[in-house]
Amino acid sequence: MCAQKEDWEEFLEEGRGFHRAALGGLKRPGVFTPALIQNIAAMGIEKYFMAIFSRRGLLPRNHAMRDLVEEARAFMPLPETLEASLLYFDSLQNICSMDSFRITKPSDGDVERFVEAINQVAALAERETGSRAAHNDL
Repeated sequence: MCAQKEDWEEFLEEGRGFHRAALGGLKRPGVFTPALIQNIAAMGIEKYFMAIFSRRGLLPRNHAMRDLVEEARAFMPLPETLEASLLYFDSLQNICSMDSFRITKPSDGDVERFVEAINQVAALAERETGSRAAHNDL
């Protein structure tokens, strides 16, 4: 009988899947637009953060980047550049309220920022969960 995976392991695995998709998308810019890379990276970042929170037995109050940053800051340091990039994700999409619904199209130049952010959050998740992903697997 196989051991059942912990919630954090599921989140980490899902984060890695989105991470692989974002990195793979870099090879197909005609299909993977900056907006698509942004959204895939955001999903991966959310999953990685959920792995971190779940491993600690915590749940964030919300899944917006601002909320994840604020809550993670309570127990771990986040590099300023990472915080700025994650808050930038939120600045491009305000989709939580119909009164202020807004989506700003990211530029080609934003793609590198999105990828660097997911790379950094993946490293945090690996450290916080004690897991190691071979970068060849991503």
